[in-house]
Amino acid sequence: LRIANTPSRVARRQQVTRGLIDNEAMDECCPKFDPSSFTDGKNSFKLITWNEKPFVKDGTWCFFYVPLTFGRAMSRALKRITDAGAESPKDEMMVLSECISPWYSDVYVSVAKEEVDGAEVEKISGTFLSKAFEGDYSNMGKWVEEMKGLVAEETVERPALGLKMYFYYPTCPKCAKKYGKNYVIIMAKISRE
Repeated sequence: LRIANTPSRVARRQQVTRGLIDNEAMDECCPKFDPSSFTDGKNSFKLITWNEKPFVKDGTWCFFYVPLTFGRAMSRALKRITDAGAESPKDEMMVLSECISPWYSDVYVSVAKEEVDGAEVEKISGTFLSKAFEGDYSNMGKWVEEMKGLVAEETVERPALGLKMYFYYPTCPKCAKKYGKNYVIIMAKISRE
């Protein structure tokens, strides 16, 4: 399964193409991810609560959950975000995906403003049980089942309409290869707000 470029990587690649930064800087597009940032010290997971956290929403066509047009969705979202001056601080930047069906996924790019011209901004609220997984993307189905079990164990109240999950990829494929670790954070919504 191939994950397309993160916003910071796309922006840096555009800068390299335009000659604004050299190729060595391109090699440092994603900071090294620390999986302990998604644990609370006692558990292998962390609870994260957001209150109307703004994201620009776009989408990508998929073939059995494999994104086909992720790069185009990111380019559209990033252009609108950059034009509006709404970039999130680098240490808060997140790109989430939500599989709607085997054929389509919503893509959410965090922003620093509540309004971005020409883009749909969705405010995400709730408490999320979040866990970092490491390994090949072919393990995704197994990880999703593990998250379902973890939510059932750790929460008394499950969402009435099923479990909503977002997938956060903290590094692009090139940086995952460079660091020798491929991480996916699954964020399962466990509250109704």
